[in-house]
Amino acid sequence: MKKLLIGGGILLAVIVAALFYVWTNLDSIVKAAIQTYGSQATQTAVRVNSVKLVLKDGMATIKGLTVANPKGFTDPNIFSLGMISTKIDTSSLNKSPIVIDEIHIKDPAVVYEINKSGVSNVDVLKKNLGVGSSKSSSSSSSGKQLKMIIRKIVIDGSSAKVRIAALNKEQNVSLPRIVMTDVGKKSGGATAAEVAQQLSSRMLGNVQNAVMKIGVGKYLGKSADAIKAQVQKNLGGAGGALKGLLGK
Repeated sequence: MKKLLIGGGILLAVIVAALFYVWTNLDSIVKAAIQTYGSQATQTAVRVNSVKLVLKDGMATIKGLTVANPKGFTDPNIFSLGMISTKIDTSSLNKSPIVIDEIHIKDPAVVYEINKSGVSNVDVLKKNLGVGSSKSSSSSSSGKQLKMIIRKIVIDGSSAKVRIAALNKEQNVSLPRIVMTDVGKKSGGATAAEVAQQLSSRMLGNVQNAVMKIGVGKYLGKSADAIKAQVQKNLGGAGGALKGLLGK
């Protein structure tokens, strides 16, 4: 009996120590989860500077979240999401799915780039998202993942830097506000990777629509050499149009 009590005491101490570790390291655990599932969804490196959770208030703040550019593009990141604040329904924390009342992303910056082969980083990342989503589904089939429902996602103050490698020029474009509601509700909850996929896809579509309005579509699928040859052929027409496009 004495040995049993000692063994039980040791087990209890281990459990308490484990719970204390999780509690005191919760911010870093969440940070690691964002980086892992985000990278899995986008097939590029997702990094976070800091995560701050206040569980009793259901509040969380994420700073410095970046999504790396796919290979073959010059800028290190395609997304830089400045400040992300969330409000969680604390009554749902011990349930599945958990309910997040709101996620607010302020002043995100995007780089839209067409490389020398005429391929855009947005198109490459959109393809990656489809692959990442498929991999996530297959890998999660053997284990249970936390699911969530997000009542509202707001993204405002967005801007995009447009870069066309063939022209060696840049232009800044303001992006429309994004509001998404009831993310994951129809499916009974979405995994972290699925939320990352949906959010990234919506942001990429928003960027693509905005930059198409300033005429960059004409450079997609065209190599740098082909564009330069066209400029040489029509210096008065095409050359003027290129300068007008980039505000130079």
